[in-house]
Amino acid sequence: MRSYDFHDFSRAGLRFGRWAAWLRIGLAACVLPMALGSAPATAVETGPQMSLSSVETETGGTLLVKIDCRRMPASGRMPNVSFGDQEVYLFPHPGQTKRVYAGLVGIPLSARPGPAALTVAWGDSAQRRSESVAFVIKPGTYGEETLKVDPRHVRPSSKDLERIRREQEELKQIYASGSRSRLWQGEFQIPVPGEMNGPFGTRRLFNNELQSHHTGMDFRAQTGDPVHAAGAGVVRLTKDLFYSGNAVVIDHGAGVFTSYSHLSRIDVKVGQRIEKGRTVGLAGATGRATGPHLHWGVKVNSVNVNPLTFIRVIERLSGD
Repeated sequence: MRSYDFHDFSRAGLRFGRWAAWLRIGLAACVLPMALGSAPATAVETGPQMSLSSVETETGGTLLVKIDCRRMPASGRMPNVSFGDQEVYLFPHPGQTKRVYAGLVGIPLSARPGPAALTVAWGDSAQRRSESVAFVIKPGTYGEETLKVDPRHVRPSSKDLERIRREQEELKQIYASGSRSRLWQGEFQIPVPGEMNGPFGTRRLFNNELQSHHTGMDFRAQTGDPVHAAGAGVVRLTKDLFYSGNAVVIDHGAGVFTSYSHLSRIDVKVGQRIEKGRTVGLAGATGRATGPHLHWGVKVNSVNVNPLTFIRVIERLSGD
């Protein structure tokens, strides 16, 4: 509260000055809480503290959220963190003490650049409170490329379109029903040793007709080269998909999935628990592919994100 100095008033007006000053203090005490619409200071002091890995991120990026709940009542519910309609799954922070949590936020390629904010809400229904944590989304810089593929993968038949619809719905259900708990430990690894030759986010033109954005990364690999799991998790899909060819999807928990596409062979089964580095299959050129390679994708809360940026964020999580 502001400190008032009454020595500035003249002797003749001292009595009135004191009365007027205390009146202002009294009005402030009554009006300020109503103007702010807030509860007493003790409620703020027991709220969670949230910080972000960066105040700026690109479209297709990943943000790491840190939530410190040590000042909150131990019996209270876990705070809810969201970004638009995206729920952020919280898990115990591996590098911190008890009641400090972490979560990941995927920034869509389609996100509008400019000011943005996460929302953290806590408390019961009677005293529900929320705060916003601001950050800035910058437009990613992505190139363009032209590719030649089987015309069937540019102009699908009605039968193929029905297959594509079924597969998309199946994948949607898988990504929406993953484990809320973190299943991986430590850092993630790139699945093959080959160099990257297809960047994330590239605008692609297939057969001079179909335009799309590359939602993963391509790595050089020869047919038959082993492809390794980027992190520990549970296999949720092993299937020949129209666009992805022979594909494997792994659920790593806490909203994180990785996918491995265009395989010549699949070596794992749905429901299988696997560790980082386990061979999930062999590289190939099945599906919509111009030749042998691995397409590796990462999703965070059903959002396609840049795999390399994701790896750097997980490294930071492990190093905190």
